[in-house]
Amino acid sequence: MLEKEVAEKRLLEALNYLKESGLSPEQIIELANKLLRVPVKEEVKVPISVFKNDKLGSLETIVKYLRENLLLSFKQIGFLANRNEVALAVSYRNARKKLEAKFVVTEISPYSIPVSILQDRKLSVLENIVSYLKDTFGLAYHKIAVLLNRDDRTIWTVYQRARKKRK
Repeated sequence: MLEKEVAEKRLLEALNYLKESGLSPEQIIELANKLLRVPVKEEVKVPISVFKNDKLGSLETIVKYLRENLLLSFKQIGFLANRNEVALAVSYRNARKKLEAKFVVTEISPYSIPVSILQDRKLSVLENIVSYLKDTFGLAYHKIAVLLNRDDRTIWTVYQRARKKRK
């Protein structure tokens, strides 16, 4: 047998043992995350002020902030955002090319974006952010557009598209 097949067989045996021991699937996942040292701690949030740039897309902004300001690995970011590590690394590399300077968060705002909202892969990153701001805080399209440094019409379109996808 190949090494990978042996590893898969052992992992399957270990999972069956854990199930037989009475652990729930949630407990098994929590244990695996603990052993892999992927943090499952307090909610990781991105301040809204980092979106006030003309150069980066939403995902690039988030990845750059999490990597440089919070010093998270691509594996940790991928776990939090339900995204592929390689794709995140590419986004980060592109963000660095467009904007070399590290984000300096000076503006204090009551709004921040929890990274966990990106877990929903049915919606784009921007759709998730706009929906979160609109549904959670009840913000007007114009206010969201100002916060995200986008056009009002773009925000309206993105929100309408997200609503259709959720139906």
